[in-house]
Amino acid sequence: MNRTMVIAIDGPAGAGKSTVCRLLAKKLGYAYLDTGAMYRAMAWSALEEDLAIENESEIARHIESVPLRFTMEDGAIGIYSGKRRLDEQLRRPEISGWASRISRLKCVRDYLTHCQRQLGKIGNIVAEGRDMTTIVFPDAPVRVFLQAELKVRAQRRLLEYRSKGITADPAALEEQIRARDEADEQRSLAPLRAAPGVCVLDTSCMGIEEVVERLLEIVRRKAGEKVSSIEG
Repeated sequence: MNRTMVIAIDGPAGAGKSTVCRLLAKKLGYAYLDTGAMYRAMAWSALEEDLAIENESEIARHIESVPLRFTMEDGAIGIYSGKRRLDEQLRRPEISGWASRISRLKCVRDYLTHCQRQLGKIGNIVAEGRDMTTIVFPDAPVRVFLQAELKVRAQRRLLEYRSKGITADPAALEEQIRARDEADEQRSLAPLRAAPGVCVLDTSCMGIEEVVERLLEIVRRKAGEKVSSIEG
């Protein structure tokens, strides 16, 4: 396996990206880059400072002095606010909605896209998010768009929250995901979509291990195509 390969995976909320990408990276010996956590960190940081999250000039000034720091540690992203490591506070249900709103701002997308590409320079990564294949790594040799039915995605997210001791109302959670889909698909900057040429994989009726195996098949096939192209 080519250890300089970037694997870019997109898809809507609850499609199973985080779980399967983490497992895929582990199987390949790659680093796992969770870019969604970076947007949640920006939203958390703005809320901590009591900023108007859709006021672009205010957020732009915040970015210039924001104490956030992104690193790759032990094969995964580390996010710090000053010396404080951010983790579970970024997974609260309400933070996801605020992240979607702040992601519409050009200053935020430009800043985090730059940070993501810098982290991506290490090469052997599985990068997941909502614009990995279209904006951040459009030339990645492996690009996959994961999708699943809304009810399936809501149930998966509910189980994830429960496993972490986070309380969430099922109906409200499904509505949050539906609204997030609509906002991500309709935003003017880097809208969520399956880019031309990507492999689209519907995971609605698939278990985690099956999804990972299908992704491994795609990676191996693309790696073989890349080698064949070089040899030819």
